[in-house]
Amino acid sequence: MKNRIGIAAIAILTGAVLLIGGATGGYAIAAHTSPTADEASAKPVPCNLRLVWDRVEQDYLAVYEDSAMVSYTGAYGRIANLSCTDADILEWQQHRRVNDLDAAVCRPVLAADVIGTVSPIGCAFPTMVVTGEPR
Repeated sequence: MKNRIGIAAIAILTGAVLLIGGATGGYAIAAHTSPTADEASAKPVPCNLRLVWDRVEQDYLAVYEDSAMVSYTGAYGRIANLSCTDADILEWQQHRRVNDLDAAVCRPVLAADVIGTVSPIGCAFPTMVVTGEPR
């Protein structure tokens, strides 16, 4: 009887150690992997190009907040978050230009490899294009 209790206690203790070790190892691996394309699109970061109402000027101010991809601003300048639509970017640029401010902002161009890891490969600068108008 004593032998069975000892074996059961050792089995429970070993199971607990393995469970804790597995959870810790899984967390460490998850913390160092890049998001897949599905994970990146499932949790969008809000658009960082905002129009804020200025009570003094009684007009909107175009405000740029740091991008979620801030590490690439040295290479590309201002970067819009992936959740910013072309309309958001063009409206923000229009408000900047009205106030004679620099309106350059780019949209990151991403590529996914065969295992689904997403990485930036460049930056695109949206511009207004009008087609079908009489010349």
